[in-house]
Amino acid sequence: MFRLIIFFITLAFIATSIIVSMLNTELINLDLYFISYEAPIPLFLFISFLLGSFLALLFFLSAYIKHKHENMNLKKTMKIKEDEIHSMRKNPLRDDH
Repeated sequence: MFRLIIFFITLAFIATSIIVSMLNTELINLDLYFISYEAPIPLFLFISFLLGSFLALLFFLSAYIKHKHENMNLKKTMKIKEDEIHSMRKNPLRDDH
């Protein structure tokens, strides 16, 4: 139920964003010191959204790879410990006293 509510809120936000961007179609000038661009506001908003999404994806991907690598190392360590426990169970206790 919560996912459905979040979906409809997101859908309303996207629809509102599209409507607002369609109503503001003025041309703006973006000066990047060496080059200057002139385009409508929604185009620059869309490009900045895509750039932000791409950067967030890169940050997420780097954290995901780090955790995946850590998980593989922990699984390897756990396998070694389990093998050690199984080998200790197989050997009978010896009392040399």
